[in-house]
Amino acid sequence: MINTKRLLLAFLAALVVDFIYNYAVFGVALHDFHAQYPTWLKPMEELNMVRMFLTGALNMALVSLFYALFARNRASCLATGLLFGVFLGLIAGWVPQASNKLLFRDYPFYIVWAPAIFFEMVVAGAVNGLIYRE
Repeated sequence: MINTKRLLLAFLAALVVDFIYNYAVFGVALHDFHAQYPTWLKPMEELNMVRMFLTGALNMALVSLFYALFARNRASCLATGLLFGVFLGLIAGWVPQASNKLLFRDYPFYIVWAPAIFFEMVVAGAVNGLIYRE
């Protein structure tokens, strides 16, 4: 049975860590890289921050729920969270970016977004693994 209190706690922690990670990686570390492609990305002024927050919250809610389902009848720990994060990172990070690289001519984001999203999912899995228990 899913422990809803621990699931909610894991979700909130993963949400906070994810927003810090996204700000640090996509907002700060990759800012100069993104600035090289103004026709591919919207300027900051045009971004709907409420929608971005809600989308990120929904993503982390799903990650936490999927982790709880993944960890059922297993020892929920850092190692389980890292394994889950690696699996999810491959699915959510590398596969879509590799597809975009194949589909779009001169797609510039593959080389930086694929590892960034992969590690975002690994970190989210680790946070869930440290907090969630059945």
